Amino acid sequence: MEEKFGISTKKYMLAELKEKFSASTNLIIANHKGLGAQELDKLRSELLKSSSKYFVVKNSIAKRVFSELNLKELGESVKGEVGIGFVGDLIGASKTFAGFSKEHSSLKLNSAFIDGKVEGGNRIKHLAALPPREVLLGLVLSYMKGPITGFVGVLNGLLRNLVHAIDEIKSKKEGGEKK
Repeated sequence: MEEKFGISTKKYMLAELKEKFSASTNLIIANHKGLGAQELDKLRSELLKSSSKYFVVKNSIAKRVFSELNLKELGESVKGEVGIGFVGDLIGASKTFAGFSKEHSSLKLNSAFIDGKVEGGNRIKHLAALPPREVLLGLVLSYMKGPITGFVGVLNGLLRNLVHAIDEIKSKKEGGEKK
């Protein structure tokens, strides 16, 4: 007997969602009730800049995937018109989601799955507040440079003191020889 089209479609969506979940270590679940197709397309195009994608999913399928993957906490946050953002660059995607939710109050950040941990929607806003990667790298380098600079300063001071002491000894010997 041939399988019904609706059942085979759901199985395909379930398999595809599992595959996308296994390919991405981070994801963001957002409720987009009230956003139109054009606004969702704008969100998707902005997310592409951070190697991320946003998919609107059927709630029952998303809950089933999360249940099968032992992530029932994520399944509980799937309520209403929900989509899942599969994230490449976590900070960039967080900035995009947070900025978009400020512009469009209809977008609510429900929860996130970040590096194996289930987080709340506020975590995404905290990540969005971080400075860009280049600034963070500059801060790390300046912290690493600080002790080295201090060590060089100490060595310079010791060398200066040694030269000063040798000059004093030399001037005393020259003063003693003249008498």
